[in-house]
Amino acid sequence: MYKIIDTSTKTTNITDQLRNAGIRTVIRYYDSFGRGEKLLEKNEAIALSQAGLDIMVVFENSNEPGDFTFDKGIADGSTAIDWAKNQINQPPYSAIYFAVDYDANPTELENSIIPYFQGIEKAFETQSEYTVGAYGSGLVINKLKDLELCQYRWLSQSIGFYGSREALQDRNYELHQIAPSTTLCGIGVDYDIQNPEAQDIGSFRLNANESL
Repeated sequence: MYKIIDTSTKTTNITDQLRNAGIRTVIRYYDSFGRGEKLLEKNEAIALSQAGLDIMVVFENSNEPGDFTFDKGIADGSTAIDWAKNQINQPPYSAIYFAVDYDANPTELENSIIPYFQGIEKAFETQSEYTVGAYGSGLVINKLKDLELCQYRWLSQSIGFYGSREALQDRNYELHQIAPSTTLCGIGVDYDIQNPEAQDIGSFRLNANESL
């Protein structure tokens, strides 16, 4: 039975249903503020935590190589940190993942993705005690891990992407997204599997006494 899901739909009113369905961790988004359903807000984080569910978060940039730059990395890192600290009260030392949700080739990785994560690193060095995770292809997440630009690796369900079959075969990831997407408790979800050799995935839970 899968215990981890990611979803772009709010779960505030179905947290008990998710727990009863065997889910233990829900992955939600810090991005595109104002897009409603996709954005994790405080009341949902409290509801998940009070239901005994862990939370993992991902910040999603666009899928255009030109939007991955050093300066954009600083900006996105700062935005994510601000939301985590001031809106969610996310605990220190937990993770914020950043998505590369397209099949970046080796040249794009070197010229765009790595500088973007260097910008994120810069923002995190000066503004937070959070750790960085990366979502994407096997090529992307493992290169970033090798360069110490991320601590956690979330392998995309798109196994045809560069390096993804090899990463899956060699278990070079902390978390792996499973295809295809499905429906659970009335919402669209993807299931995810934690590598049994991974100690954690950077998830968190808010204090039981947390309030709005």
